[in-house]
Parts: sequence; C-alpha cells; structure tokens
Amino acid sequence: MSTNPKRLLAKMISYICSPPYLAVLVLGGALIAKPELLLGANRFHFLVATFLLGLIPALTAQDSIILHRLPLATRRKISFISFLFSYSIFLIYALVRGIGPILKTIALSYFLTVVLLIIVNFFYKASGHGSAVAGPVTALNIILPGCWGLLSIPLLALVAWARVTTKEHDLKQVLVGMVLGLVATLQSFLLIKPL
Repeated sequence: MSTNPKRLLAKMISYICSPPYLAVLVLGGALIAKPELLLGANRFHFLVATFLLGLIPALTAQDSIILHRLPLATRRKISFISFLFSYSIFLIYALVRGIGPILKTIALSYFLTVVLLIIVNFFYKASGHGSAVAGPVTALNIILPGCWGLLSIPLLALVAWARVTTKEHDLKQVLVGMVLGLVATLQSFLLIKPL
C-alpha cells in the first residue's frame, strides 16, 4: 500500500468512483426524477437493477476486496466479463419484463458501455473508470430536474486525476473511456427516449 498521501487519495477516489457505486448514484438520480420507481411492481424492478448494476459488479470490480490479490490484468478481465454478464442479464430482464423506460435506458446504457469498452480494449487500453463516470454524469444531467445534474460534473475531473495519479491510465486512455461512456449513454437516451 502506498504511503504517498496524494496517491492514497487517488486510490480512494478510484475505489469510490468505480462502476458499481456510480451505478447506484445513477439509480438514485433516477429515483429522484421518478419516485414512482419505488411503488408497486416498480420497486422489485428497481431492486433488481440495484442488484445487477451495483451489488454483483461490486463483488467482482477490479478493486474489490475479493480480487485484490490477483494481478491487475486478471482483475480487469474478470471485471469486464462479470460486468458484461450482469449488465446483459439486466438488459434482458428489462426488455422481457417491460420495465419502465428510465430503467430500460439505464440497462441499455450500461450494456452498450461495457460492450464498447471490451471491443476498444482489444486494441487500446481505454479506462473503465472513465466510462463509468462519464455515463452516469451524462445520465444525471439528462434525468435530474433543473441544473442538479451539473453537480456531478466535477466527478469527471476527479476520476481523470485519480486514474492518472495511480498510473492505472494516462490521460488519453481516461478520455477515450469517458467518450465511450458518453456515447453509449447518449445513444441509449436517444433510442428509448425515457423522459
């Protein structure tokens, strides 16, 4: 473990801003915009979303306590595979069960993001954390009323700084990841038009 305070702070930011926790943030934003997500059958759909986008990925995230002893390359592969599996299950669930458009949009966004990341990472090391923050920031700016989504924008700079400081990625890799998350999220909102 690093004793450098700057590097330690960067690791903490990377951990807090990992994909599963940001998924919970997006789901919280969806709940603010659509409180009816906790009513009737919607409540179960919301819990399934939290489980498949937040809890399951948290157990297999590259910085999870379960995987921390494995080499970084192995952790990244496990994370991408488990995220793809979990996000695919949620997207199928969302389509088959006919859940509300906001959760369906979030499901598609996460699925498209991980698919794009996997494809790009065959050729280039794009940042999963970069895409994991850009997608939610984009979604929050679309779904939250007024200017509340703007409060999430500093997360982009924090994650970029953290990933570069920990030397997990260079700035270009983080920015490529952010573009992938942005594109996947915008495409999902344009296709489903949940609002």
